[in-house]
Amino acid sequence: MITVSVAGGSQPEILTLVNEAKKRFKKELKFVVFDTTENIGDSDTWEYVHCEDEAEIVEKAVKYVADGHAQILLKGIIQTHTLLKELLKKDYGLKTQPVLSHVAMVTIPSKDKTFLLTDCAMNIAPDTQTMIEIVENVKTVAHKIGITHPKIALLSAAENYNPKMPSSVLATEVASYFEKEENATIFGPISFDLAMSKEAVEHKRYDGPITGDADVLVVPQIDAGNSLYKSLTLFANATVGGTIVGTKVPVVLTSRSDTTASKLDSLEFAMKQI
Repeated sequence: MITVSVAGGSQPEILTLVNEAKKRFKKELKFVVFDTTENIGDSDTWEYVHCEDEAEIVEKAVKYVADGHAQILLKGIIQTHTLLKELLKKDYGLKTQPVLSHVAMVTIPSKDKTFLLTDCAMNIAPDTQTMIEIVENVKTVAHKIGITHPKIALLSAAENYNPKMPSSVLATEVASYFEKEENATIFGPISFDLAMSKEAVEHKRYDGPITGDADVLVVPQIDAGNSLYKSLTLFANATVGGTIVGTKVPVVLTSRSDTTASKLDSLEFAMKQI
């Protein structure tokens, strides 16, 4: 059984998520909800723990995970920074990597294509060392979900090194660091089309270690990532599920604007990482 600790979960949108999750997933799921509001579920829906304020919500929800009672932490209707601040307290021992990052699993039905995308939500303008840690995080996730030798593309506007283009310099430095990596192919700089499209590779007569078959896309900074992420969902009808990684358990962040389908995808992605 997989147990999900939900911080701020006694809310209509989370109740819908829980009910849909139990219908969708074959694995048996248990939800433990921490909130200050009235319990809107019942004993068949979730286990409810009443809290006095938001500080107690995050403390109890995070401690429940730290004590080994839950395998996934899910943010309900509370402030993200409040949850992350509690999560990062050293006493819990939940931060396992130097850098936390966001990894999304993106599926584009019309292209029959699924890939991982990082980091579109956590690190704003990573330097070389931070980007190395972001790559380490996504490499671990790829292995956990069954991609034994992921092809990880470090995106830039072009595939050639350009000292005047910061993303190109960053990709080159990170790729150089991983040049002896045996459990993944980590390459850049490379443009989005060459990383994802066999047709573009043929048209440009491009030859490299990643030729339209990337398993993972790594964006150079959050502006590019946010634009790509939203473009895929708005115009390519992509389904996206994302988690925060670099912690002992996957962390699912939801917002009121997320659709139930998006929340379900994120929960499913977290389940694959266990």
